[in-house]
Amino acid sequence: MADIIFQGGFKALVDGDLEGAPDIRLKLVMSAFSAEVDAINLEDFANIDEFDGLGYQEIDCENVDFSYDSAEDEYQLTFDAAEFNADGETVTPGSDDAEGLLVYLYVDGTDANDIAIGYTDSGGFPVTGANTAIQYTPNPDGLLVLRAA
Repeated sequence: MADIIFQGGFKALVDGDLEGAPDIRLKLVMSAFSAEVDAINLEDFANIDEFDGLGYQEIDCENVDFSYDSAEDEYQLTFDAAEFNADGETVTPGSDDAEGLLVYLYVDGTDANDIAIGYTDSGGFPVTGANTAIQYTPNPDGLLVLRAA
């Protein structure tokens, strides 16, 4: 597929909802996920198809920062590395491999209000739950980088 910024992500940026330390969450999604570019909220996806291996848990990102880096002349969304494991458990294989990463802005935990930010399937996908920890380490420059052309 590719790297996608959803309409909801663009709107959140323009509305200032990403400034400072937004509540960003990450879900691993499997092959039936349908990335509709016009999605604003999570309810706009026909099927999220979240990874279903035992021990898996979405990531509630810590130390999130969305700010302007004057040296790079760009905005960067950064946060700490984390694991898709519940309480340090290992993750078993799911019914399908994780084919990508869905990034969203947590508002209140309902699909109608949580905002779709972006999707990527680059950098190490597909991922299996091979009875191990599944760690995610974002690029040091940030998961989302915006700069003027």
